Amino acid sequence: MTIQTPSQSSTLDDWLCYLESVHPANIAMGLARVQEVAENIDLLDTPSKIILIAGTNGKGTTARCLESLLLAQGYSVGTYASPHLSRYNERVRINGKELDDQVHVDAFHLLELGRKETPLTYFEYGTLGALAIFKRFAVDFVLLEVGLGGRHDATNIVTPYASVITTIDLDHKEYLGDTRELVGYDKAGIFRKDTPAIVGDLKIPHTVTDYGVEIDADLILSKRDFLFIPTPTGFRWIYNDFDYEFAKPSIPAQNVTTALTTLARLNLLPEEDVIRQCLIDLQVEGRFQQLSAQPRIFTDVAHNPESARYLAHKLNDFKVRGFKIHALIAMLADKDKLSVINEVVDLVDTWSCASLQNPRAELATNLQTLIPNIASSQVFDSVQEALDCIVPILDEQTVLIIFGSFFTVADAIAYFE
Repeated sequence: MTIQTPSQSSTLDDWLCYLESVHPANIAMGLARVQEVAENIDLLDTPSKIILIAGTNGKGTTARCLESLLLAQGYSVGTYASPHLSRYNERVRINGKELDDQVHVDAFHLLELGRKETPLTYFEYGTLGALAIFKRFAVDFVLLEVGLGGRHDATNIVTPYASVITTIDLDHKEYLGDTRELVGYDKAGIFRKDTPAIVGDLKIPHTVTDYGVEIDADLILSKRDFLFIPTPTGFRWIYNDFDYEFAKPSIPAQNVTTALTTLARLNLLPEEDVIRQCLIDLQVEGRFQQLSAQPRIFTDVAHNPESARYLAHKLNDFKVRGFKIHALIAMLADKDKLSVINEVVDLVDTWSCASLQNPRAELATNLQTLIPNIASSQVFDSVQEALDCIVPILDEQTVLIIFGSFFTVADAIAYFE
């Protein structure tokens, strides 16, 4: 069935349905098509300074930290992130705020006129739409999250003011490779000659630094040029003449230090008291987000081994205080499900497995087979069904964590809303 091209007066939902229909693949690597459309409508000639952010995990939290610190100094900031949790509008923010549907519709209409016969994927449409919006609003800074890898991602058509890699781990192995060296090389593709390239990973693969040296990027590396030192109550950050200690933030402190180093290198770091207040106020949806205080219920997007390790760290804070942990997990079939489970299994007392209402979802019964003590687990057809059963019986000494995917978090948030 052919879906009719929407117009500028169509709804955003009409446009999103159309975008899903016009390319045969969800992912299509390569920059040629995106570059051509961007040039057709003059998207790349922009006054905004673009910070390009890649990484297996931590892109969203690093971008949110950068956004907060820039806004605190009076700059205008556009931020592009994916995927969204509840609404497409979450993907594009101006000065920390979502935009009206019509702003997105106007951008998609512009793209449709400019793309001619060039096919674009859903993500490529979204990326170009975000760039069109940021140019329309002429923001001072753009924080652009890379979707997949770096080298061949649609975001890599821009000329960055700085490039950032947060962390490097195995994910999307069918596209990026099955070693950290291969993944790192792909992500390093966002580096540019004589341009700051900040890497926050604590064990940087040599392929990242080798490529940076090869193209004469201005490399600023974790453990060599800046230090992240955990403390009993928070963390310490050291870079050049900066030596600050902060309380534990709501997001991974490693990502905070990457953001601080980026702004310090660009001479954009605010005063220490401003940083401190920004970290106190910083909240990122879906990152160990509290959904209920009594009973204690949290949700987290952890869907690969590295993000699950961070989740385990957060759960351990409750475990050492005597709480029991009930985990509700729902994941996509193409993720490293066993490794994710193994990162938290020693902390979990009771398991519930749910199926997601998504074509890529793993069945709850298959997830259950990966849990060492199956006797401590139960299965449900959906996150909602699981919560209907679990929430009424939670006691004061139990923490419920709902995790495994952005889709899982979206279902959990929708349930409590």
